[in-house]
Amino acid sequence: MRRFLQFMGGVMFVALVLVPAASNAAEITIKVATTVSTKHSWIKVLDVLQKETDKRLPGKVDYKVFLGAQLGKDPVVLAGLQSGTHMMSLQASAPASIIPEYGLFDAPFMFSSRKQVKRIIAAVTDDIKKAALKKGIVMTAIGELGFRQISNNVRPIVKPSDLNGVKLRTPDNPFRIAIFKQFGANPTPMSFTEVYVSLRQGVIDGQENPLSSINSGKFYEVQKYISMTNHVFTPSVVMISKKHWDKWPADVQKGIVDASKAAMEFSHNLSKENDSKLRGVMEKHSKFNDIDAAAFREASKPLYAQIEEKVGKALWAKVLAAAK
Repeated sequence: MRRFLQFMGGVMFVALVLVPAASNAAEITIKVATTVSTKHSWIKVLDVLQKETDKRLPGKVDYKVFLGAQLGKDPVVLAGLQSGTHMMSLQASAPASIIPEYGLFDAPFMFSSRKQVKRIIAAVTDDIKKAALKKGIVMTAIGELGFRQISNNVRPIVKPSDLNGVKLRTPDNPFRIAIFKQFGANPTPMSFTEVYVSLRQGVIDGQENPLSSINSGKFYEVQKYISMTNHVFTPSVVMISKKHWDKWPADVQKGIVDASKAAMEFSHNLSKENDSKLRGVMEKHSKFNDIDAAAFREASKPLYAQIEEKVGKALWAKVLAAAK
């Protein structure tokens, strides 16, 4: 049995999701920290993770998932994974704040298709795992959250100049902030859990996220425009505190790694499915538009040298080679 914990309106509720499991209590209970709600695509990914773990380690491991930043916002969780106060997390953009190499995924307009994305992930996974391990974090697998789109209440975003002065929420990620400063926007780092209210109250004009996240956060309810920019590819990544990882037997470690890989492969297929169906849902509330991709690619060129410097020339060369 999987248990999801979340605060809504100041009151905690428990949503139970049944999954195949042994009748006895699991030998190891892993607390998983997330910032998302029960409607987010990660819930399905976590279900797959539990089922794939049960196949390999029947009765041994149970994931207890805490939703809605119950165990802290991303900076707290990442610090907790390093110190050992947190056990495990499913992350997206935030790891770039502590692992510079992870920032390669923020290269704007570098990723054009899922086939290309998989090539790049395969080329860089070992390097990013090693970089994470130096920070005290075991990264078991990299998958997909999706290509990011921009929503806002000012104007449709067609060319870079349309972002001038737009107060846009971003994750607390130095690479993402640099991107939108380059495009003339006013990037505003903010936790995912704060975005809906901030959009409704006009604290920010817009935000950027994959369609699955825009849908789960119901941001389309308070946004006039959604521009299909595909400006950045955002991975999903399973991260575990090394301090906890080292306590687990080798068979448990291998089972979790293999289950994570299966769950992350599922995430690619789920994201593709979401892209095809969620636009139809949100078009009832927000007006969609395409962009001048060539203009954005040209405006992005000065950023590549900055990203290369931060992630390292050798790693960036692998990205470029795999992208071709």
